[in-house]
This record gives sequence, structure tokens and C-alpha cells, in this order.
Amino acid sequence: MNSSKRLEVIDFLRGISCIGVLLFHVRVELWVGIQEIIKNSDQYSTFTKGAAILAVPTPFLGYSILLFFLISGFCIHYPNVGQTSTPNWKTYFCRRFWRIYPPFFFASLLSAFLSYFCYVYWNDPTWNLSSHWRIAALLQNYPPNNGQYLPNPSLWTIPLEIEFYILYPLAYFLICQRKGSLLFLFSISISIASIFFHNKGYHWINFTSFFLWPSWLLGTWVAVIFKNKKIAQMKNFTILMFLVLSLITAVISWFLKWPFWANYTAWTTFYLTLFIFSLTKFEWIKKQLGERFISAFSWIGKISFSLYLIHYPIFKVLGYWHRDLFDDKPSNFLITLLYLLPVIFFGWCFYMIIEKPIHQWSKRSHSI
Repeated sequence: MNSSKRLEVIDFLRGISCIGVLLFHVRVELWVGIQEIIKNSDQYSTFTKGAAILAVPTPFLGYSILLFFLISGFCIHYPNVGQTSTPNWKTYFCRRFWRIYPPFFFASLLSAFLSYFCYVYWNDPTWNLSSHWRIAALLQNYPPNNGQYLPNPSLWTIPLEIEFYILYPLAYFLICQRKGSLLFLFSISISIASIFFHNKGYHWINFTSFFLWPSWLLGTWVAVIFKNKKIAQMKNFTILMFLVLSLITAVISWFLKWPFWANYTAWTTFYLTLFIFSLTKFEWIKKQLGERFISAFSWIGKISFSLYLIHYPIFKVLGYWHRDLFDDKPSNFLITLLYLLPVIFFGWCFYMIIEKPIHQWSKRSHSI
């Protein structure tokens, strides 16, 4: 999205999604877990057990990555809605490359360095030089030897995002030809086919656009109805009721362990509805939450890409450091939450030193 057309609500939602991912991951290295507290409740104070209630929603927050996909599709297509000229695809691909790959590459280097540091000082088993080069080459999602990069599992989404960017010219052409229905039918058909292959043992395909392209394309659809002001015609009560029902359905899908594709469908529906609700009622949300709260999450949204790229390996280092000092992971979830602060600080540093300068240079060199 062009900076002149930047929407505060987009940064706010990016911030919400990023904090959701951080809360989902911080538990791995920096919390004993609610099952441990329930199992040995007599060993923990009432205050510690009460603080654990704050962690109840966190297992669901891994799905907040779907909101990132929706926002990505929205921001890529929004500037092109209603334009009569075809985008300069050479400029588009140059901008997308410089926007995403250099920060990703530096984040992969940082992840490898911190993984080696943890290996030297704490004998961390995730250090693997060969896997680092697969990450840098954007090959971790694809066979042979596909799999998440254990020093920084979050990086699996970057090859996926690049797939979305590569597919966008096809999506743009079909949308301009008023064949949006054909586009969504095609993407859903591919997604269904990926589910079939998953059931045959080809699990890697679920980490690609074969399965997840429809969620990204829904973001382009929201861009169209928002810019054409059709989204304003939706009744607030209807959106709110659908938001509540979709959240209940998504939570039920998690507890009842529905098939993975049903989980993703339920959570995509919830985050799509949340996206639409936020676009239509953002001024109301600001009044309810306050300007400072909105500004804080919008600021996190601006650095969210950097924060997303590097948060996991920093959590790992902080986890080892905490266990060295206290012999165990934090049991009080409020202490766990405090560890978000240094990670956000390091994310801001990465943004200022790496992401922002590269992004500004790219905008000057490849302006559309």
C-alpha cells in the first residue's frame, strides 16, 4: 500500500496479529504451562494460578497469522483497485523483493548466529548449518528434507508470502476481467486438492499457496469492497453477530480437534470478519480502547515485520538465560508477559537498522 494511502486500522490490525503470534510463541521457552500448574497446583501460589488465566486464549493465537495473510492481500491489491493502467510488473516484483527478502535474509543470519550461540553455551540441539542455507534459499517448505527451521519456525511464512506475490498478476488479470468468481473457484479447487494430497501423506503442501491462497485472496476482495465503499453498506449488527458466532465456531473447532483444514477455515472466517468489522467500526473501536492503546498497537504494527522475523530466537536466548538464573521457566504468566518488552525493543532496533533503510531505498529506486 502506498504510504499516502496508509490506513491506521491496517497498522493496528498488524499490531494485534503480531502480538498474537508473540503470545503464542513466548510460552514455548518462557512459561511452565497451564498443564503443569494444574497438575501441581499445590506447589503454586493463588496469585500464580490466577495469572495463568491470562494464558487461556494463547493456544488459539497461532492462527492470527491468517490475519497477516488477509492484510497482505488487501495491501497489495488496494492501490490497484479502480486503476485504469496496468501495474508495472517489473517495478512491482523489484519492490516486493526488496521489501521482503533482505530483512528476511538478515533475520535468517541472526537466527543462525543465536542458534550457534545457544549451542555453544547451552548445547542447544537446533543448531544446523545446512538447514540455515536452505532457509536463506527459501527452500524450507519444499521437499526434499522440508520442514520448519527449528531455530526460528516463524520463517516458514516468508516463502509462502513470495508465492502470493508471484501469483498476484494472475489474480489481478482475472479480477480486472471481472472473473473474480472464477479466481476464487480456482483457488478453492487447488486448496481442496492440497487437502487430498495431505491425506495421502504429502504434508508439506499445506505450507504453500496450494492450501492457503484463498485466505490471501480474501484480502484482495476486502480491498475491492472497501475502496468501492460497499463495505459501508454492511449492517453493523450483522457483522457483529457473525463475528461472535465465527469466534465460537473457531474455538470449538480447536477444542474438538477438527481436521486441520476445518480449523483453518473456521479461523479464517473469524479473522476475515474481524478485519471487516475493524474497517467499518474503527472510529468506534478507537473510542472504546482509547487513542493511546490504538497508537501503541499501530506502532507495533509498523515494526511488525521485523518483530515477527526475529522474535522466536530471542525468546529462546531469554529462555536459556532465565533458566540459568532461576533453574526453571517462569511459572507466573505475568513474568512471561514482561519478556515481550525486550523482544519488542530488539524488533524496533532491527526495523530501524535493517528494514526501514532498505524499504526507503527501495521506494526511491523503484517508485511506481
